[in-house]
Amino acid sequence: MLASGKVPPTLWGFQIINGIILGGVYALIALGYTLVYGILLMINFAHGEVMMTGAYVGYFVLSGLTALGIIDSLPLLGIFLVFAAGMGASLALGVTVERVAYRPLRRAPRLVPLISAIGASIFLQNAALRIFGPKIRVYVKPPLLKGGWNILGTQLFVT
Repeated sequence: MLASGKVPPTLWGFQIINGIILGGVYALIALGYTLVYGILLMINFAHGEVMMTGAYVGYFVLSGLTALGIIDSLPLLGIFLVFAAGMGASLALGVTVERVAYRPLRRAPRLVPLISAIGASIFLQNAALRIFGPKIRVYVKPPLLKGGWNILGTQLFVT
């Protein structure tokens, strides 16, 4: 905000772009919750933790590929590998949670799978904190995306 109390137009642009991106992420999460509830008739509280694990795996694969120079020399292959690793890790963890925490309780009263889902969520949160630590991590920008796109004064890149 400026000293005059007015909001500069570029800040509005930033907020619009941030809102669209955050809304897209929320829509993907909601779609996952809806699919799981529609099929299993239970709420998967560990859904966010599964997504977080995929993001961490993607981060570490991107860091490793950058250190090896693959991102600089073959950026499209590197980005594909990052996506594949993140999605594969999410898939593996999601299937594991379903088989360990949800499937054995299919015929149990409705409250039992709910408690199991909350327990799986808490377990995965604490496991991630223990494994990855509380430090904030930032993705490196692949050279393929140098410059990115400028939308309403907001620099945007997607990996």
